[in-house]
Amino acid sequence: MRWLPIDRTDALGELTLRARDSLPGRSALRFVAMRGIDRCIVLSAQAFTALIPLFIVVASAAPAGQENAVSRAIIKRFALSGESADAVEQLFVTPPGASSGVTVFSALLLLYSGVSFTRRLQRMYRAAWQQEKVAVRSTVFATLGLVALVVGIVATWGIRAAFSRLPLDWLWTLPVAVATGLVLWTSIPYLLLDRRVHWRRLLVSGGVSALAMTGFGIATPIYMPPLMTRYTNDFGLFGITITLIGWLLSASFLLVAAATIGAEVDASDSRWLVLLKDRFGLLDPTLERPVPVNRGLTRRDLEALVQVLTNWLILAGAVWVATWLVPGIDVRGGLPTYLVVSLLFGLVNAVLGPLTHWIVGFHSWLRVGGSALLVNGLLLATTAGLSGRLGVAGFGSAVLGAAAISLVSTLLELVVRPVLPGPHHQTDVAGRPR
Repeated sequence: MRWLPIDRTDALGELTLRARDSLPGRSALRFVAMRGIDRCIVLSAQAFTALIPLFIVVASAAPAGQENAVSRAIIKRFALSGESADAVEQLFVTPPGASSGVTVFSALLLLYSGVSFTRRLQRMYRAAWQQEKVAVRSTVFATLGLVALVVGIVATWGIRAAFSRLPLDWLWTLPVAVATGLVLWTSIPYLLLDRRVHWRRLLVSGGVSALAMTGFGIATPIYMPPLMTRYTNDFGLFGITITLIGWLLSASFLLVAAATIGAEVDASDSRWLVLLKDRFGLLDPTLERPVPVNRGLTRRDLEALVQVLTNWLILAGAVWVATWLVPGIDVRGGLPTYLVVSLLFGLVNAVLGPLTHWIVGFHSWLRVGGSALLVNGLLLATTAGLSGRLGVAGFGSAVLGAAAISLVSTLLELVVRPVLPGPHHQTDVAGRPR
């Protein structure tokens, strides 16, 4: 039997439809439909607004000699030192002899700001799960959500502090943080959604939120000190505010994205997700089990995606080897820079490569011995011109670097490149023929 030629336009269109109908695609569409970026900005702004009265209350209620508790907590949380730590202390310093008479007003302002924050959080969860507002009842549950948030944060801090005193505390910290985060970020949306969504359906959102926030907490002391130092040097005390807002915006994005993914997993009737939810008890026992259907990416699509990612990593590794072997080739930065440079090099090859080879093909003197090396060297030099992170000393270094990249890529592909099935092996994500 002979295979008929494949219409690439139709194949691409079908792939686009399958990608849009997959879990990532539908999650992205849900994120856009609920105006996720706007909600991230609103959440981070409201959280920053709530922090101001919190800082005032803490400074006013602190005993004598402990007025700098806020600045010390920020310095410790973000692992600051030097000028950035001095700037934080200067920003949150309490003037000598300051009155504590504003404590009651500040406490009321803090309560109002906290409830306003949980109401924004409530609106985000309602948009993700497509729930309607229930008048006064929503305000009551927003207040309960604030109480649960405060109690959960205090309890989480106490549990982590207790486990930190155990031997090998680093071994216990991560699972404890994820477990406490799962309880916290499952119970809060359960309350904010007026308990109209069964808690089992919220476990995925809670788990994704817990993992995301735990990873965010681990990364914070790593990337915040240099970031805050740079913004402090550029903008002075205002740089501290910019950094805090950026930090809150990143945390808000993680929460919104986790809610979006959790809501889409809950609503999806894809066969593999229905089986997964049924297997781990993530379905509402009072509702009928959804009828599973085949939708989304096929196994062949996933294997093709793995191949693309593998080739990208191979090219990044080949670029790294080229910088090590060839004098005059330099990449300034770590792994993310190598990934960006290799991606740019691949795009330049895809766009300019065919045209350059076609032009070279008209010159017979270029065909003799190494036209491919000359073309690849030209493409590498073009990539260096487009990227400030890639340095090429001259065209000779570009040709040698291109040769090294081609050789190393070929060797690595022979070792790690996955072999995809033919067109007659098309299956869905569960492994069944389609």
